[in-house]
Amino acid sequence: MFGQCNLKLWNSAFVIVLFLVLAAGSALGANTAVKQLTVLGTSGTRQSAVDDALTVALGQVVVDMLTEETVVRRFQLINDTVLSRRDTYIRNYQVLTESTGHNSVTLLVRVDIARERLGKDLAGVGLAIAGSTYPRIAFLIAEKNGDEGFVFWWGSRNQHHRTISEPAMSAVLKDAGFEIVPTPSPSDPLNLSRDLSQAEIVALGKRLNADIVVVGSSVAGPAANTMSGTIKAFQAEVTARAYAVKTGKPMGKANERTVASEQQPSTGGHNALAKAGESAGETLARQIMASWRQDQEGRSVIDVMVEGTSGRIASFVKLRTAISSLSGVKELQMKEMSTDQATIAVNYQGTTRSMADALLLKTFSGFGIDIYEITPQVIRIRLIDN
Repeated sequence: MFGQCNLKLWNSAFVIVLFLVLAAGSALGANTAVKQLTVLGTSGTRQSAVDDALTVALGQVVVDMLTEETVVRRFQLINDTVLSRRDTYIRNYQVLTESTGHNSVTLLVRVDIARERLGKDLAGVGLAIAGSTYPRIAFLIAEKNGDEGFVFWWGSRNQHHRTISEPAMSAVLKDAGFEIVPTPSPSDPLNLSRDLSQAEIVALGKRLNADIVVVGSSVAGPAANTMSGTIKAFQAEVTARAYAVKTGKPMGKANERTVASEQQPSTGGHNALAKAGESAGETLARQIMASWRQDQEGRSVIDVMVEGTSGRIASFVKLRTAISSLSGVKELQMKEMSTDQATIAVNYQGTTRSMADALLLKTFSGFGIDIYEITPQVIRIRLIDN
């Protein structure tokens, strides 16, 4: 009787530990190549219910990978480039159970989504992945609309008239998930010329605390071919180049021309500039994202070895979440897990020392951490009770 009681208690403890390990594994797998999730699908037929579940699963992963603002503002682009190619990202699926109603079928479906490929394709159209580190972008765009002179904020005069193409361009990049540096107040002129040298561009980017500077010009005027009557055609051209502030490396370029038809010259030029700015923003978003991701591939992979995980799985999961929230962390991947130790591979931009220093600033509820060894490739941490 005593042996059976002990066996039941051991089995119960094993189930609890197994559940916690699986939960930890699920959390740790959030940034791996494949994302598995279980969703409901409902429709009039079984196949339609399966299709509904697959669409729901892909949509959920997309929403998890992007910010809500990016999904809302760029939904048409997301739908056209990703959601419309659903089967490209479905690695596997399994119907777990189903229920048939009067005129509908509801299924519980486990779906495997190719998360890594999805992330690359989202980035390929210029969308920033939530939780990743992306550059701060500043704009230096000189603009001329019709007979007016060039307007630019870094000159010798207080320019209270703002440009048109620059806000249109920056709005596209902001909607894609990039951080935009606010244009400085025109009340404090910098007395710089319209055509900046490479050194002046980099220096101004550093002054604005930007990672990337987009510099260029936009010009609008009557189009060569006009329409009869009161409707006239206006054209605008935006030329822009993006540079990394730290290295001066080119990050992208755009040269876009658009035409707008309006009765009023001021309105026509305004609309043409806005359209050209938006188009240039689309081009730059893709190129900057591609260049930025290529540069980030050079990040180091650091092994974080955590001891004392036995009986502290919940604490280990909290530590992993804290690591993933650090600035400079691109992704985490579970490498090894044994009885009392776990190893996480962390794709991190920075040194092991800077990561350790950042972790020391974190506060944990119910436990603490002892960082007892730091090498150029490894951080060793011991979980301790408070």
